[in-house]
Amino acid sequence: MGYSTMLMGKGFDQPRNSVKQIVEYLIENPFRTESQIQEDVFDYYRYGYRQIEPNKKYADLLRRGLEKGLYKRFLWKKKSDSRNLYRYYVPTSVKENFLKNN
Repeated sequence: MGYSTMLMGKGFDQPRNSVKQIVEYLIENPFRTESQIQEDVFDYYRYGYRQIEPNKKYADLLRRGLEKGLYKRFLWKKKSDSRNLYRYYVPTSVKENFLKNN
């Protein structure tokens, strides 16, 4: 747990962020954007005055889950500034397996 986490009032007893948290969240709240996932699961805000730490570790967590096939994404919207907006969801087969094992 880093120094910035301690500054934000999260003690050493807090669990580390994990892909499992994202899967649990997406099972209950499908079709969320990357920003919504980061805000709701990790209480991390990518934009504005609340941004205290870099986005990299949260983006890496999302990519790790995608690579493992724990959840998928689809292109929802193309923005005019060449960025793409994706929605994330947990496929039914992964959901059933996850719920059975946890």
